[in-house]
Amino acid sequence: MTASGFTATMATADLLIGLLDRVPMSEAQIARATLADPATIQAWLRRREAPAGLEAQRLTELVAFVEDMARNIRGDALPEWIDRDIPFLDGGNPLDELAGGGYERLIQFALGLTHSVFT
Repeated sequence: MTASGFTATMATADLLIGLLDRVPMSEAQIARATLADPATIQAWLRRREAPAGLEAQRLTELVAFVEDMARNIRGDALPEWIDRDIPFLDGGNPLDELAGGGYERLIQFALGLTHSVFT
C-alpha cells in the first residue's frame, strides 16, 4: 500500500475517533454496523490498523449517518436510538441497515427529519 493510500484510509479511523468524542457509541455498535470484528474496531481506535475495503465504506457511512442524526437527536441519546427498531425502516434497526448496505435509505430518513418531512 502506498503512503498516500495509508494516510487516506487512516483518516477514516480519525473520523470515527472524532465522532466518538461527541457521540458515545460502543465498540459493539460500531462492529455491528461495519461487520468488523471487535478486535479490528479496537485496532482502528488505537490507530494500529487502518480501515479498508467494505469495512471502511461501512465505517464512513456510519459516521456520516450519525453526524446527520446528531442534528435531530442529542448526542447522549443517539447511541440508544440507533440501536432500536424504527418504523420507517419497516421495524428494522439503523445499525443492521448500515451493515446491509442501506445507507441511502438511512440518509433519506435523516434528511427527512432535518427538513421536517416527517412529523
